[in-house]
Parts: sequence; C-alpha cells; structure tokens
Amino acid sequence: MINDQTKLINGLNLLSLDSDPSLLKLLDQYFSFLSIENQKYNLTSIQNYDDYIDIHILDSLSIFFPINEIGIKFNNVVDIGTGPGFPGIPIKIFKNQIELYLVDSVNKKTQFLRQLISLLNLNNIDVINSRIEAFGSQNKHREKYDLIVARAVAKLPTLIEISLPLLKNDGYCIFYKSNIDNDEYRSMLKTLDLFNAKLIDTYKIPFDFINKNRVLIIVQKMNDIDNKYPRSNNKPFRKPLF
Repeated sequence: MINDQTKLINGLNLLSLDSDPSLLKLLDQYFSFLSIENQKYNLTSIQNYDDYIDIHILDSLSIFFPINEIGIKFNNVVDIGTGPGFPGIPIKIFKNQIELYLVDSVNKKTQFLRQLISLLNLNNIDVINSRIEAFGSQNKHREKYDLIVARAVAKLPTLIEISLPLLKNDGYCIFYKSNIDNDEYRSMLKTLDLFNAKLIDTYKIPFDFINKNRVLIIVQKMNDIDNKYPRSNNKPFRKPLF
C-alpha cells in the first residue's frame, strides 16, 4: 500500500469532500478487507491499491460532481447491484448522514458487505439480498427514495425500468456507464419517453485517469410509474422494453 495519497486528496478536494485522516483510514481498511476476502470470493479484479483508489473509490465518488452542480437531494440512496459496495460504501464514508440501501442478488457479496459495514462501524445501512425487480415490486420500497445509483450493472433501458419505481417524484437516477453505443442510447431515450422521465445530462467525468468514455447518465423521475413495472421473472434484463 502506498503512503503518498496525493492523487486521492486532490480528487477529494475537487469533489468538495473532506480528506480527514479518519476517513482515509476507512478507505485503507476497506481495501485491506476487500483484498483478504477477494481471495475467497473473487469480488473484484482490482488488486492494486492505486487501481483501487482510481477505479473504485474516485470513480464511485465522481457522482458528487453532478450532485453538487445540479443540487441533487440524496437523503436516502439505493445502490443497485452493489457487488462489493461500489459506489454505495464510498459515498456513505464521505456522507455518513445518508440512509443507504445496498441491493445485490448474490449472497456471498451481501455477506461480505455485512462484515465490512461492521468492520468500518458504519450505520444507517441496510443490505438486501434480493433481485432488484423483487425489491422494487414491494410497496414499502416504491416511491421512497431520493437517489438510485448503479455501476456496471446492466444496459440503460433495464436500469431505467428497475430504478424509476423506487424513486420519489422528482428523484434522480445516476448510472455509471462507459462506451454507450448508438443502439443503447436510442433505446434509453425510448424508455424514458415511455415513463415520461427526463434525461438531465450525460455527464463527462473530469478525471483524466478514468476511462475517457466514462459518463454519468442522470435521469429525473417526473411522475408515478404503473405498478406493472418493474416486470418480474428477470424480464427487464432478458427482454428490455426497447
């Protein structure tokens, strides 16, 4: 592990995030525990600390560029398909006041997350071992959340269908995406039109060490979503609406 954390601290400063040593220590503990558990469960292909900071931490935290610029409310956040906790855990570390819901269908990943949360002594986090369609079809979760995030989970039409039912009206989805082709983009626009949702921005992340094609797709929910969405039985993933 490197001692020089200049890139991390500079990145946090650009994001208007606190670089308090206690928070940086949590990131180091996160990396150490992830490295140990990764040998058992293959949670991530990233094994180098520098790559962990660039590809997992600063990429996850890049969401604060548009959050700050647009003024997005995020008192409660759902991280869909969170895997080993990205982007949700880094967001929570630097914004401890939020309520965070980590949803993943893979049991070994949710077991890892529960141990990690205990190790880092984080609170107001709920880990849900569930398919997101099942989670989103429950009345107690529909129209409850300010912000839905997803990183490396699915194509945009699928993400829109599974996310919008969870949001309050005027809430936001932010999807981390790379290399969006024309077909996916057109399908996204058709899906947004179906749900009368609004594309706010395709936000280019201003970190030169992150994939030059990396963007944040920012969507705002404008009205209620019919209870038939999201469709069940894995249909949003197997057969997107467009």
